Amino acid sequence: MLDIPDQSRQQAVFDRLRQGILSGTLPPGARLPPSRHLADELGVARQTVVIAYERLAAEGYVRARVGSGTFVAADLPDAAPPPVPLPPCAATPLSRRGTALAALPSSAAQSVPGPQAAGLLLAPGVPAPELFPAAAWASCTARVLRGMAAELTTYPDPQGLPALRCQIAAHLAATRGLLTDPDRIVVTAGTQQALRVAAELLLDPGDPAWAEDPGYIAGRGALLAAGAVPVAVPSDAEGLDVAEGIRRAPAARLALVAPSHATPLGGALPIGRRLALLDWAARAESWVLEDDCDSEFRWEGKPLPPLATLDRAGRVIYCGTFSKNLAPALRLGFAVVPAPLTRAFVRTRALIDRGPPALTQAVLAEFMAQGRLAPHIRRMRTEYAARRTALLAALARHCPAVQPLAAPGGLHLVARLEDGADEAGIVRAARVRDLALAPLGAYFLGEPRISGLVIGFAGTPVAMANDATRRLAAAIRYAT
Repeated sequence: MLDIPDQSRQQAVFDRLRQGILSGTLPPGARLPPSRHLADELGVARQTVVIAYERLAAEGYVRARVGSGTFVAADLPDAAPPPVPLPPCAATPLSRRGTALAALPSSAAQSVPGPQAAGLLLAPGVPAPELFPAAAWASCTARVLRGMAAELTTYPDPQGLPALRCQIAAHLAATRGLLTDPDRIVVTAGTQQALRVAAELLLDPGDPAWAEDPGYIAGRGALLAAGAVPVAVPSDAEGLDVAEGIRRAPAARLALVAPSHATPLGGALPIGRRLALLDWAARAESWVLEDDCDSEFRWEGKPLPPLATLDRAGRVIYCGTFSKNLAPALRLGFAVVPAPLTRAFVRTRALIDRGPPALTQAVLAEFMAQGRLAPHIRRMRTEYAARRTALLAALARHCPAVQPLAAPGGLHLVARLEDGADEAGIVRAARVRDLALAPLGAYFLGEPRISGLVIGFAGTPVAMANDATRRLAAAIRYAT
């Protein structure tokens, strides 16, 4: 007798019969015992067996024939064809564009082959996981789930949930001085997707496009994916050299630029270069993709307003993200698109993945509506400022072989090495010591002008700064 509760007995009878069918003990076409006889044999109520039979029939394991009984189905739902090995390689090579994309690392760290470091010590551009507001996020998730069953059973709006777009518009007005209509905001899977959609929409294969050099690697990938030809425009302590960009490619269709904090050197465009960039875009009828991924974190001087606030010709597409101020795994960002482009931008975004996840959007909208984002950013800013100060002091104390460059904003700094230093060798030696820094040379589109390391401080607690820099010093000594 099955000495277990009634509900569990139903499952046990079902499992026993299903296993017998799958193992071949009850072969296809075999007649199952009448429900009364099997119930007597197992010592259970007849209704228990009847429910198990009904479930087996509903899932396709048996077929009931009126007046004849219940029989094992000939075509079982779990039956799989015999395994067939895949061919050893594809018959067709990659396209030229595919070859270029496959050769481009997804990040600077990936440009150095080999095992990656464990943990986030000195990892550039990554927020501290322990600062994520998990309890508040869980509370918002529970609240949202109680009222959005319908939204989870339909495809999401490819432009993004209206509630989240309204919250983003309010956030931009309050923190960046950027006034925009929520109808011009498109929610994306991070900044990267916003850049990719814009490039797909605005560039034809072979079109030249300015890219900061050194600059954002994945941004160059978006240009390459659209078939564009990235034009390396030098970036220095004041960001993109606009005059040099005009000299190299005056008819470029697009400029990818981070005016408030260039990756990785940290330069910020002064007003003269900003106005020159906008003037060029208006005269050339070109577009500016403004990447503003970490402007909340400014350590020297006042926060710089977005380039989009100066745009009078409607040539700027402003791109932001929640990867730095909340978590990269949320995969939520946004673009503020000129009104004439919005409909086409939404249609193009929909072709990529139909739309952003509704649940994650709704939770973020609730999180912002409850006023939780602004204080969270303030807490992060205070903690990251302390971590930056601690790391700079530790580098000066333990790692005299590097020269930190000015880092007025962002979540990383550049530590300059002697020209010709073996960046890749140092990175590999650092990984062995569980340090996740990146080589500066990987950010250059052309020949690297200087040697250095890109070092993050957001994921390095104050208490770990001295130990991390001692390990870095040991890695440099080992590799040189």
